Amino acid sequence: MAGRRTGRVLGALALLVGLLALARLVDAVGKRQLLVVARELSSEAASLRRRHDMLAGQRDRLELDRQLLEHRLAVMSKREHYLVILRGQNRLRLGLEDKILAEVPIRVRGPQDAVDEFLAMPRTTYQVLAKRTETSWYRPDWLYVLEGVDPPADSAARVVPRAMGPVALELGGGLAIHGPVSDDVPTEAVDYVYVQLDTVSLKGVAGSIGQGALVFVH
Repeated sequence: MAGRRTGRVLGALALLVGLLALARLVDAVGKRQLLVVARELSSEAASLRRRHDMLAGQRDRLELDRQLLEHRLAVMSKREHYLVILRGQNRLRLGLEDKILAEVPIRVRGPQDAVDEFLAMPRTTYQVLAKRTETSWYRPDWLYVLEGVDPPADSAARVVPRAMGPVALELGGGLAIHGPVSDDVPTEAVDYVYVQLDTVSLKGVAGSIGQGALVFVH
């Protein structure tokens, strides 16, 4: 009798141990499954956030394009010349109403970081703030110091005539349109972005553009 009871007790213990092992196994499998589901949900959430950000960006670009289009249509309704800078094509257009009167090649020059920012920025509109037919440049004191000579007192001795070509259009925001910079002007002295045209093209374009003209950057 004692042997049978002992056998039953041992059998019950074995069953209990088996049930506990099974429960732990089920629990472990359940946790792994929960982790898998959690990772999948996290990945899906991240994908949805990226999709949301992309759609929001597209919406903002479309709204900007709509505003620019309305602005441009308003300009075209007037008989005023305007410019279009096509960054991706390195071209500049002179327009009047819905007609393109001229298209010329350009180069975007200036400090590399500033040029990169200009090329990467969204489409926008500038305005000609000033039109200068005097583009002389005066060598600053620091340049003479770098060269190891004393700066001259007479400003006439410092002048580099027509340093930016025959005419310069200042657009503000660190942007200008003019001709090639004179070799007598050191690179580090040009701290802005400029759209460079050859002398003939510059004279033709600038001759039709006055202060207040709009410049569309595409």
